[in-house]
Parts: sequence; structure tokens; C-alpha cells
Amino acid sequence: MSGATENLPTLDLRDAAFRQDPYPALARVRAENPVHQDALGIWYVTRHADVTAALKHPRLGRDLRQWMGYAMLRPYLADSPLERCVEQWMFSLDGAEHARLRKLVARAFTPRAVAAMRASIEQAADELIAEIEAARPSELDIVSSFATPLPVRVIARVLGLPLETYDDLKEWSTTLALALEPTSRRRHREAASAAAEALMTRLRETVASRRESRADDVVSLLLAAEDGDALTEDELVSQLVLLFVAGHETTTSLIGSGMLALARHPDEQRRLRDDPSLGPSAIEEMLRYESPANTVARVVYEEVSIGGQRIGEGQMMLCMTGGANRDPDVFVDPERFDVGRSPNPHVSFGGGVHFCLGAPLARLEAQVCFERLLRAFRGFDVAPGGVEWRDYVNLRSLDSLVLRPEW
Repeated sequence: MSGATENLPTLDLRDAAFRQDPYPALARVRAENPVHQDALGIWYVTRHADVTAALKHPRLGRDLRQWMGYAMLRPYLADSPLERCVEQWMFSLDGAEHARLRKLVARAFTPRAVAAMRASIEQAADELIAEIEAARPSELDIVSSFATPLPVRVIARVLGLPLETYDDLKEWSTTLALALEPTSRRRHREAASAAAEALMTRLRETVASRRESRADDVVSLLLAAEDGDALTEDELVSQLVLLFVAGHETTTSLIGSGMLALARHPDEQRRLRDDPSLGPSAIEEMLRYESPANTVARVVYEEVSIGGQRIGEGQMMLCMTGGANRDPDVFVDPERFDVGRSPNPHVSFGGGVHFCLGAPLARLEAQVCFERLLRAFRGFDVAPGGVEWRDYVNLRSLDSLVLRPEW
């Protein structure tokens, strides 16, 4: 049964206006047609209550192979390195398989392990800010100069990858991220498969090195698991690809969109400067206001009812986190950016058993970054024409953000 009816608004992910600014369309759909199906059979869920229910529902899962439309993707993937890698991600699995992998990988993200990463984050942030301060530019692209390189440096150090391969690592990651977009084309997946193969080759070299000599990084920690509970090499390398891509693409987005929000809301920027204790709530508000992941996919394993709609087995559902995070039934004045907002039950890290494992690391990186950036600049605003969004739907992030810093 389709939730779409004539004269009711529906979402079109291929609409260029939606990709640049999804919030007007999400607001209309959330108010008038909150759970609906498009012409391709994809279901969209936009209200906070429905998204929260879907993310935690035991009949919904992440294994795309259970989607009745998976055969449309299969010719593009064709048992490629990309397919073999993605299908082994804990992100792509459910039940016992997912629980086993998550339990092992979670060892790298305990509170103690994340706290130990602070020094590396601070070092990377200080190095980049020193470069910016040395130049003291009148205009600065904060994405290319800070928001992009910092998370790559951090996750590379966490995984034990050599920083001299930064350009290669970033190119492979960007290519992989684009292929995971719901609007990606065959050429994107072919390029992503080559990128996956190159990144996995580099990671296998790191794994081999750590077998010979352990170090203080995630690879060594995962290799230290008991033999009976250990990851196979293919499983390990696939999880490392996931950690690399997810571990910095979304953080880049958070830093960039957070700086944009502060630049466009000078009163809130000043408020945060005057009261640094608002840092944690400001980061949560940045996550709500511009969710780094605008959609979260789920496959229906058994027929369910979401938002009054019956959705059958094998259907694909996209939970629109950007819509849920601005739901007026949950958030007071949701279009307002408020660095002190509380409570703030955003869904930017997903929910249920697939809640983002790297959330504590993302929050720590953001905390360090915004402390340093607000200290480096007396103020900043956006240069004319300085905002350029990537042409993405899922990973909503800036391609460029040119600021005018006040020194």
C-alpha cells in the first residue's frame, strides 16, 4: 500500500534544490505526508517519533541484501571489492553477526580509549591552526584548511596509517562516500570499487606490520583479541575501511556546518565565546541543526506499521534524520540555532543497536576543534558567495566555506 496520494507532497532526492537545502521540503512532507512511498517504491519517514521507532524496531535491519530492490544494485557491484567490503561491515549486518563484530570493534572506543585520543586530536588541531595563524588570511576556506584535514589526520593516527599518504587516503574516502549516496550512479560505484581495493591494500600492509610489531593503535588492539574470538583478516580490513570513512567524513561535516551556523548566528557565536561551558550543548545543537547524515536506511524484514502506514517485507525505508531533528512536536522553535538548547534528543547518531559507535570520538574531536577555533579568531562571518554544499543527499557536508576571520 502506498502512502503517496495525489496533491500530497513527496520527497525527490534527485531534486537539486533539495540537495542544497532539504529543510523546506522536509517540513512540508513532515506536516502533510510524513510517511510515504515514492514512484520507485522507497519509503520515507520524516517525523521524530516515527524515525525513533523505526531505528529501534526489531523487524527493521541494515542488511541491504534483504531489500527486494537489491538486484538493481547487484549488476553494478558484481562481486566487486566494494561489495565484498561493504557486506562485511558491522554497519551492514544484524543479529549475531552484527553483535559479534560490534563487540570486538567497541574495544577501540571505550571511554578510556577515546580519552586517550585527546592528545592526538589536540596536536592535529594545533598544527593546523598554527599554519592558519602564520598566514593570517583575510579570507579562509575553513573546510579545506581545517575541517577536512583534521579528522583525516586523527583517524589515520588512530588506525596507524602513515600520514604521508594523506592525499591518497582522502581521495579514496571521498570516492567511497559518494558511492554510498542513494543517488549515486554506476560510474560512482565502479570508481568506489577501485578506491576500496586500494584502501584495503594499504590497510592489509598495516595489519601485516602490526602482526610483527604491535603499536598503540586500533589495529593492534583488534589483533590482540583471543584467537577464538578474533576477526578474520577480511573482517578486520573491512571494519577498518568502515572506521576510516565513517570516522572522518561525518566529523568533517560537523566542523564545517558548525562553523557555518556560528558564522550565520553571531549572537550565538558571542554567547558561546562568553560562556565556554555551553560547548557540549552547542555541539549537540550543531548535530541537530545540520545532521552530518541526513538519511539512515532500514530494510523491512517483516511487515510493520510505521506512522499509520503498513510497510511490507523487503521494502526499503529511509529515515530522514534532517526532518526528525527539526520536528516542532519535539523541538521548540526548531528552525532556530540555539547553542544552549536543552533537552536536545536529536537522532544524528542513529538509534537502536546500530547507534553510532564513534559518537564519543566525534564529540571529543568537535569539542577540541571548536575550543581551538574560537580561541584563534576574535570573530568570523561568511564571505560573499562563500558557501558551497556538496551535491550529496546522505552525507550532508560543505565543499567549501570561506570565512572572513577577525584577528
